[in-house]
Amino acid sequence: MHLTLATSYDASPEEVFAMITDVTFQEQVFERLRVPSYDVVVGDAGDDLRMRCHWQTQAFDVPVVARRFVGSTLELAQVKVWHRPDVDGAREADVDGEVTGVPVKVTGMTRIVPAGRGTSQAFDLQVTASVPMVGKGIEQVVGDAVRVRLEKKFEVARAWLSGSL
Repeated sequence: MHLTLATSYDASPEEVFAMITDVTFQEQVFERLRVPSYDVVVGDAGDDLRMRCHWQTQAFDVPVVARRFVGSTLELAQVKVWHRPDVDGAREADVDGEVTGVPVKVTGMTRIVPAGRGTSQAFDLQVTASVPMVGKGIEQVVGDAVRVRLEKKFEVARAWLSGSL
């Protein structure tokens, strides 16, 4: 399943990067999603910055047909490795994710780039499940969980940048 999402912010690429790699910001996103558990770790990886997020969805997010494979909850782990900025402040990150205990991968990239007076952020992801007969259904479940988190992140980001958080 191919998943693309994009948004714009009224802030510089440097401000957006500082926000999205801030542990407190990421925790605010998970709090607003009301996930049962989550963990966020940010640290240097040589010249790059590595961010790892692990979270669990609510049981009702997982359709009955997929529960046989993933259980009553869906646990996702995602790592983003942000590379050094370009001269204009644009940055790119490699995204690798998985569902704990299930052969599902989320791979791709995200970019933040200057856009007029602000910044745009785009995600280009591929969700792949190697589960016979129900793989496409599981890809949809995981893709939906990732989409919900990203949409909530965009919402929280606008509030964070406007100072209303």
